[in-house]
Amino acid sequence: MVSFLSVAATGITSFVLIHVARYISFRLSARGKLPKAPTSEASWWLGHDYRVAKNEVGVEYGRWTNMLGPVYRIKSALWQSEVVVISDHLGVKHIIDQAYTYIKSPAFQPLLIKLGGRGLVWAEGDEHRFQRKMVSPAFSISAIKKMGPSVMICIDKMIQRIQKECNDKPTVFNMCDYIPACTLEIIGQVGFGYDFGPETPNGKAILGAWQKDVQLFSTFSAFLAPILISIFPWIAKLPIKELQEDTTAKKVIHMIGHELLQEPPNMILRLHPTSHDTSRVAIRDDNGETVTSIPVKAGDSFIIPFLVMNSDAQVWGPDAHEFVPERWITEGALPSGSELPHGPYSHLSNFIDGPRVCIGWRLAVQEIKLILASMIKNFEFRDTGVKVEKYFSPSVEPFVNGEGAQLPLQVIPIQHH
Repeated sequence: MVSFLSVAATGITSFVLIHVARYISFRLSARGKLPKAPTSEASWWLGHDYRVAKNEVGVEYGRWTNMLGPVYRIKSALWQSEVVVISDHLGVKHIIDQAYTYIKSPAFQPLLIKLGGRGLVWAEGDEHRFQRKMVSPAFSISAIKKMGPSVMICIDKMIQRIQKECNDKPTVFNMCDYIPACTLEIIGQVGFGYDFGPETPNGKAILGAWQKDVQLFSTFSAFLAPILISIFPWIAKLPIKELQEDTTAKKVIHMIGHELLQEPPNMILRLHPTSHDTSRVAIRDDNGETVTSIPVKAGDSFIIPFLVMNSDAQVWGPDAHEFVPERWITEGALPSGSELPHGPYSHLSNFIDGPRVCIGWRLAVQEIKLILASMIKNFEFRDTGVKVEKYFSPSVEPFVNGEGAQLPLQVIPIQHH
């Protein structure tokens, strides 16, 4: 009779041999030969992921890219398969163009549903094609132009609100209490014909829920949740209130002349993208011969770090991290288009490209320009001296002393005569 110990020993041996074989196969593969972020910088159970999450947006990806090049591996949390971080422009273009082969990570589906429902951002494949076809006319160039007056009404209301609270004297404001409220009101007006103003009950509820989410997503539990969901997908189907709540805080992630008014928005988007990266998972094999020569297997995961692509010194020059709007208007200051990231606006990666290009990018750019023009026409802004850091929670948010959605500025009204 076979003893229990013999069966156990056989099972353990088989388990070890299978994993050793998988490890050897991976090491001999093209992906296994990619450079890897230092193992000494990875947690034994949280991998490199937690180091990325707990530090400022873009810091670790930027440092590893400078050290290892534009394509490398990082260790995933909870012993999942390693992830390839890629900022090589041609490689990224291949992934983005093959939008229905490389899909969003299933781990983020509950977050996408919470923030925006089962809409265009959540959808994949044929569902995405159908939704995009239905929505596209609302974001055409002519449609965006018609939105201009409604956008300006909302901006003027924000300007008047700040002027009233300034009471004609220098005052410190947390701008995160004003600009998001304005953009929310714009979305309500141009998208639904509905008033989401900051003084309305619905507006207050949405803004309050968003502020709550900013604090929630900065916690360790929020970091761990999508990782656990990727390993145990059934968790997302549990009747947990926080997972299934269809909150009213379905805020649009991307905020939606004169040459010096045209170029600052480019710099704002380049150095302060509202999303610091995007993840993709291959759902079928891809031989990789066209671009990267790295064979891709179904289930392989990739991270595309926007901030790294937008501030790579080898592309943008030694002042890549500096706010220099003139680079767009000085002849020869920008590299050729083939060297720059691919995107629908000013060679920036923020809005993705290809079949999943952000459908509202024109509205986003219009909003930024109109808000910026109105603000600098009516106010002078001065630094308050506090250190502002940016973390992902659940979009890129300014933090002060560990508290999210904080951007204190001294505001001085300009007297027009």
